[in-house]
Formats: sequence, C-alpha cells, structure tokens
Amino acid sequence: MKDRIRATVAAASAPDMDVALGYARTALDAPTRVLMIDIADKLSDTNPLLDMREVTRLSYAARYAATEHGTGTVQATAATGRLLRHMPRIDTRPTPITRGEYALLLRAVAGRRTPEAL
Repeated sequence: MKDRIRATVAAASAPDMDVALGYARTALDAPTRVLMIDIADKLSDTNPLLDMREVTRLSYAARYAATEHGTGTVQATAATGRLLRHMPRIDTRPTPITRGEYALLLRAVAGRRTPEAL
C-alpha cells in the first residue's frame, strides 16, 4: 500500500504536472472569452476611431465583470483579473491604437476574427 502512495506522490510532483497546472490557471476560459468578445463589440460600435487608452481597457474589464457577476463581488474581482490577464496592454505599445483596432486584437485573442463569426 505504501508503494502506491509513493508512486502517486512521485507522479503528481513531476515537472510536467507543474507546467500543466500553470497553464490551466492562465488559460483563457469560455466566460472570459465571451466577455472579451462583448468588449470588442462595444469598442467597435462606439467611437471606433478614437485612440484606445489604458484607462479604457481597465474600466471596460471592471464594468463588464461587474455586470456579469455583480458589483463588488469576489467573482467580479476574479473575472476582472482574468480579463486583464488576457487583454493586451495599451501603455506598452510604441504607437497609438484606435478602439476599432484594439477590438480586432481582442477578437484575435478570443479566437474570433470578425463580429459576423459569432
């Protein structure tokens, strides 16, 4: 019996398992993907030619997470974190980007190319 327990511990601590666990924690899940597509749709529908700013990215992530899970809830905070982890940052880009172009980036990250592909 002890041999089986040791084998289980040895298999669970393999480096591949750590990599798999790290990937599972950071993988883009379906609810986050849907929220990203919703944000992309809103950005491309509302003033798509304006410059996208980092504060806009932050506010959209928080607003859509709060709309989905309720304002100030633990689930909304977690959803905001997942969104921000996968939404490309704006402040590190060397050139400005429009809201419409950023919507295209979000759709690419979410696995969708155009709004019609929904």
